[in-house]
Amino acid sequence: MNKITLINIEFLRPKRCVETYELSIMDEKEICYIYNYEDKFYRYFRTLRSLMNYLKDRIEPKIKFKEKNEMMEFLRYKNIITINQTEDGLVEVEV
Repeated sequence: MNKITLINIEFLRPKRCVETYELSIMDEKEICYIYNYEDKFYRYFRTLRSLMNYLKDRIEPKIKFKEKNEMMEFLRYKNIITINQTEDGLVEVEV
């Protein structure tokens, strides 16, 4: 089970924010982003780039939730992709 730490909340408008979480288990860590729309809809983003694509162009993510409990359960048990692997993946995509 992952440890979930809320790192930051950035309000875009009233009742719309981006929550930044750190997920960790043992010595593996992952940063992820949740777009929270009126505490009714949550969208999960693995990278800052995918979040920015959503905010700019409304490119919908594959992982969405209608309840906070569902979202937290997903974060608690998801496989962690370490921060280094995520950064390496971004470099490979850009090259």
